[in-house]
Amino acid sequence: MTIYKHFDLLTSPLEGTNLIEASAGTGKTYAIAGLFLRLVLEKNLSINEILVVTFTVPAIEELKVRIRIKLREAIEAFKGGKTKDSFLINLVRRYTAPKTALQSLGQALRSFDQAAIFTIHGFCRRILHENAFESGSLFDTELVTDQENLKREIVDDFWRTHFYSASSLFVNYAINNKLNPENLLSLLANRDAQPYLKIIPQVESPDTSAQERAFRDIFNKTRHAWQSARAEVEKILMNDEGLNRSKYSKAKIPVWIRSMDDVMSKGGNNPILFQSFKKFTSSEISGAVKNDHIAPIHPFFELCERLREKHEELARIFDQRLMGLKVALFH
Repeated sequence: MTIYKHFDLLTSPLEGTNLIEASAGTGKTYAIAGLFLRLVLEKNLSINEILVVTFTVPAIEELKVRIRIKLREAIEAFKGGKTKDSFLINLVRRYTAPKTALQSLGQALRSFDQAAIFTIHGFCRRILHENAFESGSLFDTELVTDQENLKREIVDDFWRTHFYSASSLFVNYAINNKLNPENLLSLLANRDAQPYLKIIPQVESPDTSAQERAFRDIFNKTRHAWQSARAEVEKILMNDEGLNRSKYSKAKIPVWIRSMDDVMSKGGNNPILFQSFKKFTSSEISGAVKNDHIAPIHPFFELCERLREKHEELARIFDQRLMGLKVALFH
């Protein structure tokens, strides 16, 4: 069970590790300045032996101003000057060697320009620079605080490497599935936010050339057949008495015909079939026939059946390839 104690700036221990929870406006900067004074006086530390780390550059400037002011106020208090700061009043009362205190505070104020008050990135940069040999880093190592431009470069390079040389069929499939540089950038941001995550399974991008050739081959045959069979196919779907009209509504068939026109006109580089494409397949037609009737037959229906099969095979391996690329981006 965790036991929480009230933080007392005057008596809080200066050794070990202490976690202090504080919300905005509760006096964190004031407390840091007070602890800084106590380290100078009670631990006899010089300015450059005390490290203060914060998050932002504006916070650094505020800390420097507040600590410098606190040093001056402490000097005045130890000289016998009046102060309304209860912390300084009690600090003076408990300190038995005011002359020593004044010497320490005066030295701290004179050497305050050496104060080690940094942002986290600034402190890391200084340590890497001062210990370049030990850390194996370059002398001109630069810590990048805003990584957005760097992430953009990574994503752009990744896109060029994996998509510029890819087939238009695969690129169109990726874009239709919302895989684009912007979404890859968001994916990379998620990785940085949760670097401990392990990707399961570790999928590799397969070679999809065979499936692409098979899809294009049957697509071209279907497109060629559509040019000559369009009118006949429309007539069958509209007039066949055996078709269940709850599944093959005469009001919807013209819409399906126009959708087929659109897909066939785009050529074999479009890997996306429209939702009602299955209505042109032999298996779908056979399942929509009334009792005691025979399903209408046409070579185009068989071609659509094969095209749908090849499309499903292509989609499966394209999905695997996309997943493999996402995994590769994380490494």
